[in-house]
Amino acid sequence: MTVQELGTFMLSFLHGSVIYYTLQLGRCVLLSYGVFALVCLLRKTVCRDRVFLKGALWCLLLPVLLAGRMKFFYESEVGWKLFSWWTAVCISWQWIGWLYLSGVLVCAFLLFRRRRRLKKLTAGMEKRKVEGTVVYVTDIPVTPFTLGIFRPRIIMPRVILEEYGREEVEMILLHEKIHIRLGHLLFYFLWDILCVLLWPNPLLSAGTKCFREDMEEICDRVTIQKSRGDAFVYGQLLLKSMKVLRAESEDFNMYAAFAGDTEFRDIRRRIAGIAGYRPYRRKTAAGVLAAAVLCTAGMAAGIRNVSYDRCNENEKVLVYGYADGEVTFYDDSGILYEMISYDDRYVYVDRDAFEDFLFKNNAEGEIFIVFGGFYKLPGFWGYGYSCCYEAGTEDKVVRISYEEQKDNWMLTLLKIL
Repeated sequence: MTVQELGTFMLSFLHGSVIYYTLQLGRCVLLSYGVFALVCLLRKTVCRDRVFLKGALWCLLLPVLLAGRMKFFYESEVGWKLFSWWTAVCISWQWIGWLYLSGVLVCAFLLFRRRRRLKKLTAGMEKRKVEGTVVYVTDIPVTPFTLGIFRPRIIMPRVILEEYGREEVEMILLHEKIHIRLGHLLFYFLWDILCVLLWPNPLLSAGTKCFREDMEEICDRVTIQKSRGDAFVYGQLLLKSMKVLRAESEDFNMYAAFAGDTEFRDIRRRIAGIAGYRPYRRKTAAGVLAAAVLCTAGMAAGIRNVSYDRCNENEKVLVYGYADGEVTFYDDSGILYEMISYDDRYVYVDRDAFEDFLFKNNAEGEIFIVFGGFYKLPGFWGYGYSCCYEAGTEDKVVRISYEEQKDNWMLTLLKIL
């Protein structure tokens, strides 16, 4: 293979890959609207006062990312009517794929830049051991928060460490540790990935606030029970944090985890949640978490079972005519299986039946038979074998030899995509 041929292949491969994944992610975006609406409905009704169950609802959105290859889109009449237009758009206007990819890259860049800035901000902070825990101390009047997934860092403002009592600092540290233990940092990261890949759905970005509120509400409940403290004292500490930090800065930003948003109604909602605290059973909370994990895994496995594989064996046979640079005839109907069969060396054609079929369909030019190989999605992207049918033989069954292509690196790359 020459350098030019390799370059042509890689360009074609890249272009096909963009369309292939845009086709899938676009379907995921469309499905995410319905799932998001369901989560919001359950969150406001059935699960409104069930803190742990309400937080677990957000797990329903994760399996949506795996739904792009479901057979429902091709083999169901409802799926075909609702989603076939997106397939036509992606194939007819291929620039849509590059536009979608550009959106993913822009969103990913903005997310990376934001996380990079936070990481660089903490790199120069003073490290201090507080109540046996290493924290990063900042002079900026922000509420305490935690960042990082594999090596989480707890950031504490200096004013809190200097003006708060020991028990108050311990309570704040416990809150941040609960976030880490419950895996909230990982959940936030997965949510960011969801928003990046499904960026055409603005409801997901708008729902980030609700998602974080639910995680905070869970963390508040667990912190109060773990500390064996009083909800009233915990609420006072939250209000004190607001007062102290606001006094430090007129531009006080309530972005971080412990104190919530700047809007009064959000603080009021959180305080109301703390005021309505009731002790819970740890086994019940653990059961809800386990059920959420199992439900998510079950949904992912279920979607996988009703989806096409990355590489699907193609058993279809099609015939087309070609003359003067144009396709003069095309057919892939099931009747071909009665006239054509093949093994790993030859194609076998029932001469009388096949030539009568060609005559009835006014087939002109060279006649090609395409068969076998594999496909990525029905009607889209794959590899098959072909041979040319030549009339004139008197054999009842025409045997045409062909060479089966062994897997090379290009086919392997296409299969694992």
